[in-house]
Amino acid sequence: MRSMFAAAVVLSLVFTSCTPFKMSVSDELRSNRDEYEVEGRQGILIKEKLKFGEYHTTKVKRSWTRGRSSRTGIGYGGTAQQDWVNIISVEYINKKQTVNFQLTDGALSSDVYCVSRFNAKDLQIGKRENSILNIGMDIAGIGGESSSLYYVQVYNGNEDQPWQLVLDNQAAQAKPKSYTGVFARNRNEYYTLVPVRKIEKNGKAGNILAGSVGYEIRNREDRAVAAVSLIDKGMVFLGKSTPEERFLLANLCSAILLQQQIE
Repeated sequence: MRSMFAAAVVLSLVFTSCTPFKMSVSDELRSNRDEYEVEGRQGILIKEKLKFGEYHTTKVKRSWTRGRSSRTGIGYGGTAQQDWVNIISVEYINKKQTVNFQLTDGALSSDVYCVSRFNAKDLQIGKRENSILNIGMDIAGIGGESSSLYYVQVYNGNEDQPWQLVLDNQAAQAKPKSYTGVFARNRNEYYTLVPVRKIEKNGKAGNILAGSVGYEIRNREDRAVAAVSLIDKGMVFLGKSTPEERFLLANLCSAILLQQQIE
């Protein structure tokens, strides 16, 4: 995440006064969203609670290992199992670049599994050409050279099939104008993540000189429905939609906010 700190330095050069600045979002999201400041992201300990609005973590556990069911299936089982199983090797999981957390809004709950800073060669995709991860890699444009991938599984409620995030940190910072991340459940249910380079202060917006400061999340129709800022303690923007969709996107934003803490 050094590139993120470099972007922060650029920001400080762009704005020399003490007036706070924040990430700028698309007009469609600006006019129809709730905006939340994040609490707990920059604590020393990974187990500290993350909170924004009605959403908060109930457990944050570093370096989880494989379990006995598909609900803890990263690195578990063989390639003949579900598409979302056997993605990351157990050997890599034991390197402690992983976090498992639970999120709730008081009514809905989830289990989320995150794996940070691994090389593309560590992926174990399996033999299915149309697996969810393969589809996601096609959308995101992830190549075989990246050494800073971030992979996340989100299980909502009692669902057995997760939503999956594949994010290439190197590409998001080096090529923010062209890179696209992906958060997908299947070929027809997905969101894309677009790096954000624009910030605003005192009602005026402008681009930073390099890198990105967060992500805007867009639905299949390419409409912005959420965003997450990585500036300072972080900020989450959720569009006005169903409680279920907002909760799903809150999970995605939480996983992105926690990535730096994993490292």
